[in-house]
Amino acid sequence: MVVNPLAGGGLNGEKIELIRNTLKKLSGEVYTSKTIAKTVGVEARVVDLPTKGTREDTLNLVRKLDPIVDLIVIFGGDGTMSDAASARPKKPLLCIGIGTTNVSPVLAPKDFDPKNLREVKMRGLEVVIGDEKRIAFNDVVVGSTILSTVGGRSVQVDAREFMKGKKVVTPPRKFKARVEVGGRIIEGFFGNIFVALSDTRFLGKGIAGGASLSAFLGFKAVVACISEGIVVSTYTKEDVMQLEPIVTNTISFDDEIVRIWANEVISCDGNPIGEGYAEVRVVESAVKVLK
Repeated sequence: MVVNPLAGGGLNGEKIELIRNTLKKLSGEVYTSKTIAKTVGVEARVVDLPTKGTREDTLNLVRKLDPIVDLIVIFGGDGTMSDAASARPKKPLLCIGIGTTNVSPVLAPKDFDPKNLREVKMRGLEVVIGDEKRIAFNDVVVGSTILSTVGGRSVQVDAREFMKGKKVVTPPRKFKARVEVGGRIIEGFFGNIFVALSDTRFLGKGIAGGASLSAFLGFKAVVACISEGIVVSTYTKEDVMQLEPIVTNTISFDDEIVRIWANEVISCDGNPIGEGYAEVRVVESAVKVLK
């Protein structure tokens, strides 16, 4: 079992009860770190693992559990699921959302019936920045802010400050960037850049625009370079009216490598991981999950 105690503003009684009830439904022996067992208040076989209080704890614990368990249960936000998958475990994950957004496609419903769970191989995006290699299921985003929970509210916080362990509420700022995919180029000043797997949920809705077209034609993924920072839905109608017109440039792709140069932070499912230059590609069967 892996628990991110900071996800969604931190653990509370409701989340701890969810964790305990989930473990009861699954039955079987629980393996986890001493810190997690004590925090959640469950009996478990303790895995010897030092903790740093960072996302590295998730990566290291998943790697430690993978050889000794049949199933790795993850409690956290979308970023926690990304971190768990980035460890590239061979065993399947059961992902329960207790974070800020909880929209990752790897998530199982909180009220799941163990008898109905099925193993699914998930396609993901692999992003490489320097020595860092991560898996994303929602998107890879370039921008100055990320979504976080402060005082019980979802707000935009400065991505660079977040990497230092601070939550500083701030509006997004524009940045200069260049994107290359198979000889096609977009460059200029943007509010956000998104790289995401194409999503057929928008099929039939013409107003969805270029990203929808990518799904219609069967592309695996799409890059969207947005003139304004729209990484979070914290805007009012009045805010959007001040920003409009909002311009989006897109590039659809399958197995090409997306190359991004940007003087801003690059995040993987909401986790800031670096800045400067990144490469992104589609990865088939990035992880196995139960859903």
